[in-house]
Amino acid sequence: MNQRQMNSKHMLDVSLSYLNANSAIWQSVAKIGEVKNQLDAISLAIDNAADEQEQSQVAIGKIKLTLKHTICEKADILNDVVEVFALMNDKPELADKMSDSASDLFKMKNEDSLRRVKQIISAASENQEVLIAGYGLTAEQITDLQADCDHFLELNGQPREYQIKSGMATKSLEDLISEANNLLSNQLDNLMKIFKRHNSSFYNGYLKARMVVDY
Repeated sequence: MNQRQMNSKHMLDVSLSYLNANSAIWQSVAKIGEVKNQLDAISLAIDNAADEQEQSQVAIGKIKLTLKHTICEKADILNDVVEVFALMNDKPELADKMSDSASDLFKMKNEDSLRRVKQIISAASENQEVLIAGYGLTAEQITDLQADCDHFLELNGQPREYQIKSGMATKSLEDLISEANNLLSNQLDNLMKIFKRHNSSFYNGYLKARMVVDY
């Protein structure tokens, strides 16, 4: 939920709590009870939609973490092959660049880790013919690691599957919050005017509950 949605939900909950606490005053007005029941159902639906949205975000985070670990493990294997090649062929600068372990790569920020992995892929690709012929490297190892990196970048930019899941939850939240606001503004606010004069304290308390507070 974004901040605007949270503010609206908070206002809805405060309004419903106020009505619950003062039910003895309004319960004889059946129409108020009818609208309140609708708002109670919408409030619960908003909670459910928010949970679905959060779960989709948590799921994508776990997928990214697992994939990053896989990338670092695969990169470490290529790293070692290139490092040995560099040491055997008097290329100290290249060997130094290939000295990171899987753990080193994993501890880096995502952007730094991917940048380093791309350097490993580039070094392996540039020396691919020699590495395949004499150091046990396969072309598939390079393409496989590159594919994993591409997938990670897609996840980092919120892939289509995630956009659909999160988008559906967001749309549901928007629809539900809009429906709640319409019920409050067009029905409950008008119904509560019944108490505007003969129970002004209750009415003013309701107006206070209806205020949207920006946090």
